[in-house]
Amino acid sequence: MKKKFLKLISIIIIIAIITFLILIFLSNKIMPIYMNYAKGSLKSLITNVITKSINEDVTNNLEFENLFIVKSNQNTNITMIDFDPVVLNKIISNISLKIEDNLKLVSRKDKETLAKFNINENTFNIPSGSIFNTTFLNNLGPKIPISMEFVSLVNPSIETKVTEYGINNSLVEVSININSSIRMILPLKSEEIEVKVLVPITVKIIQGLVPEYYLGNVVKDK
Repeated sequence: MKKKFLKLISIIIIIAIITFLILIFLSNKIMPIYMNYAKGSLKSLITNVITKSINEDVTNNLEFENLFIVKSNQNTNITMIDFDPVVLNKIISNISLKIEDNLKLVSRKDKETLAKFNINENTFNIPSGSIFNTTFLNNLGPKIPISMEFVSLVNPSIETKVTEYGINNSLVEVSININSSIRMILPLKSEEIEVKVLVPITVKIIQGLVPEYYLGNVVKDK
């Protein structure tokens, strides 16, 4: 009886050691492959959510014509192009809140939100066959779940470009640069990833040459 007990203990210890070694192998060899795969999938997903949030949910409801302040001199030449701070703050605030709400809902796998952004729930699973980097084996094996957690506030900033356009016209291009952080969670590891997305939001043609001062910038001599 005592021998059987010792044999059972020995088997349990051997199984525990083998399991421990397998976990180390998975962590050191295979997990980086899954992490890169998951990181690429989530970055693509988040970029899609941010871009659609701006294009569909925000820009359609904001009056960008009121965004610009244009001043001219007595000769009707444009001397300054700048943003209306009230309108600009409203745009940035609305965009931040909408993106944050959508990312939180997506991270919770809200079905209505996933459908809105055409996100399949399979996006949150990694095919174990992907470690072979072969299309034929990509969908084989059990699926490894991925979770995402929205961990920081969206940090938007405005980027502008003003260029000469045609004869005596200026083309003003305005884009919004979004920085967001998401925690990617796999069964054995987690990692925080930062996603940066630049989305054009409006273009305005202004009659007149590019002024010496625009949108907080001074034009240097060419």
